[in-house]
Amino acid sequence: DLAAVREVKGRFDATVNDVVLACVAGAVRQHLLAHDVETEGLDFRVFVPVSTRTTDERGALGNRVSTLIAPLPVDEPDPRRRLETISETTSELKESGQAAGAALLEDLSDAVAPSVLTAINRFARTRRAYNLVVTNVPGLPFPVYFSGCRLLASYPLVPLFDNQALGIAVMSYDGALCWGFNADWDAMADLHDFVAAVDGEFETLRKL
Repeated sequence: DLAAVREVKGRFDATVNDVVLACVAGAVRQHLLAHDVETEGLDFRVFVPVSTRTTDERGALGNRVSTLIAPLPVDEPDPRRRLETISETTSELKESGQAAGAALLEDLSDAVAPSVLTAINRFARTRRAYNLVVTNVPGLPFPVYFSGCRLLASYPLVPLFDNQALGIAVMSYDGALCWGFNADWDAMADLHDFVAAVDGEFETLRKL
């Protein structure tokens, strides 16, 4: 429920995306511990697309999306502290120029040969700079219809990249957050447990 998410983010002076990342961080922690992976000091990073559209650009055609690579505090056992740490980290990253630098590369793609940007993307993938993609896309706040049939939910999909077992995409629609989980079955056959852990993490945040 999007209203419940907004209530949580308001109490913690965070963003909807911070709450999403906090739920993911808690679920990742549970998953790793369940598979006997030590989380203490683990450098676990997420690739997070973010909007760089200014207030003046709202309503304009085209996308203004950049990216952040943010560490998730999967070694932090306290859900409250995880959300606070994520909120602090994302705020610092947005002010650091990381998103602006990625946006500059996007702008360059309009002016240089596609082969150059393709080479950059291939190099970025080989650098293994992140472990997981988590994208949160704002959707329509009202219901839409097709041939008289109401769209009940819209579940987005993020593709899996090389050597990645899980991708998470979230879209808001008509008062709800719709979560799309895409996983490599051979690497993550217990995806259902991860999904349940995300639900449990949000319920924990609601009760804090």
